[in-house]
Amino acid sequence: MPLLRAALRRLFSTESSGAPKLRNLPYRLRRAAVPAARTAVSDYLISTRYLPSSHADSIAGLAPRSLLDFLAGIPAVPSTLPSSDLPSLLRRHLSFHPLNELPFFLESIGLPPSTDSELMFLNDHPSLLQAVAVLAHFGFPWSRLGLLFPNVLLQVPPDLISARLVALEECLRPLLRAAIIAACLAFPSLIENDLSSSAPLVDDLRRAYGGLDPDLGASNDIDIFLRVCRRMQMFYDAGVKIGSIGGLVGCNQRVFLELKEELIGERLKFFKSLGLAGEEAGRFLLSNPGVFDIDFDDVVISVPEYLRRVGLVDDEVDAAVKLHPFVVGRNRLRNLPGVLRAMGLSHRFLEKISGGGESLRYLSPDFVAEDASYDLEVERAFLDRMVKVKVEKNVQLVDAKLEFLKSIGYGENKIATHIIPVLHSTQEMLQERFDYLLERGVEYTMLCRIVSVFPKVLNQGKEMLNEKLNYMTLELGYSLEYLDCFPALLCFDLENRVKPRYAMLRWLQEYGLLKRPLAPATVLANSEKKFISNLYNVHPAAPKLWLECFSSRIHMECYLKNIQHQHPDNE
Repeated sequence: MPLLRAALRRLFSTESSGAPKLRNLPYRLRRAAVPAARTAVSDYLISTRYLPSSHADSIAGLAPRSLLDFLAGIPAVPSTLPSSDLPSLLRRHLSFHPLNELPFFLESIGLPPSTDSELMFLNDHPSLLQAVAVLAHFGFPWSRLGLLFPNVLLQVPPDLISARLVALEECLRPLLRAAIIAACLAFPSLIENDLSSSAPLVDDLRRAYGGLDPDLGASNDIDIFLRVCRRMQMFYDAGVKIGSIGGLVGCNQRVFLELKEELIGERLKFFKSLGLAGEEAGRFLLSNPGVFDIDFDDVVISVPEYLRRVGLVDDEVDAAVKLHPFVVGRNRLRNLPGVLRAMGLSHRFLEKISGGGESLRYLSPDFVAEDASYDLEVERAFLDRMVKVKVEKNVQLVDAKLEFLKSIGYGENKIATHIIPVLHSTQEMLQERFDYLLERGVEYTMLCRIVSVFPKVLNQGKEMLNEKLNYMTLELGYSLEYLDCFPALLCFDLENRVKPRYAMLRWLQEYGLLKRPLAPATVLANSEKKFISNLYNVHPAAPKLWLECFSSRIHMECYLKNIQHQHPDNE
């Protein structure tokens, strides 16, 4: 019955997410259909796969969506069918229509009920059911086995799974099995590999579990230990060396047991964005857990006044503001890494807080509240302009774009208000394209300056940006640093302006008519009329060739195709 109640809860919670409506069943039979189908599927698995009844009940009872799909697939049921005949009808249907067992199994272990697999029957894979039996016998919760699929369930022999669990339990004695199970669910490598290759992790786990309060350490609650392991995994993923944080768990139990994973992830990202290496960021947080108590969203700073109060050198701050005026104005503390990266001052700020302790007051609301100084002129210009922008544009979209700009280092100033109307994508898409350009190697401060001058760069998709960057670096031979001189290079139409014009110039070079290369600004920024004038200066016949053969992508492709046809030796 508990499995049935859990299945019904999951059933009704999925009705709004595209679940079948069961229109093939009379309305009066629909409520009874789910438990009847559960029983029929369980009996089917017991009789055809010889599964233990507990395993069959788990598969049928924890797969509500698959049960609905199964019921929706039976032929229309007559409205006169008695409720008592429904179980026999389902059993008869299964006798002639073999069940696709994989979706049921996957959903029951906590995975999406996918049918995109060659496996239809559970015994199609020789060791799957034996591996599940070993894990279930050890005490693994059935609904969590999805964390071990497919690397453990399909790729590790059952006898090896059993041997490694026994060895791990012996190594971590006297810990309870709940702790062993949680460790394996969070770190499947403990079962995938020999214990010797996981020695640092095992040592970390032993010290982490040993540092918990005695009452918690004696608990048989898998969720408690899994919570600790998942947070340890977050620090490992951030770059902390495996084997180095187990001893810090005991003095940071609140971090590993109470704090939300989202908060831990945000703080790790914050300090890594400031320039701390992953291992340094993780150890810094665990050494200064008070940072987790500061709500970075509620703390509003004013640039450059805040940086001066922190103690950064006035001349450095003034020089950075002069070079990057878009950072001036109010912003949230959570966006401080973007501000400092845009100004090139991250290393200076890290020097101020790297000692932890008292120096962390620079991040506290009290420290910020002590200083109410900010540029009223900057704020007034920002507010006045934002009123006009919100009249012309959707307010929600304007606010989302402003949040994006602030996240990369822009303050609330007039520059930001002039950029917002030019941006034509969602906050998520803008961030995705900004991050892509960083991944391609564009330097952060340079990219922020490009956005301030040519914001429409971010209106292009990643594929188009990739094509333009490849053409600039591979075909034209310019480095990414050249964008600092001519950022508009990423704004011109690649197919109808950049490629045709450079194809024309390449043709002139091949025939010795162009003595020296032209700068991209001369080639691309000039109007069509000016470009033709430049071609005339190279050779009087060049404009005619341009208009007939190169002036558009279609003309250029036809011309090059004809040239290749006439001179096949050039291929």
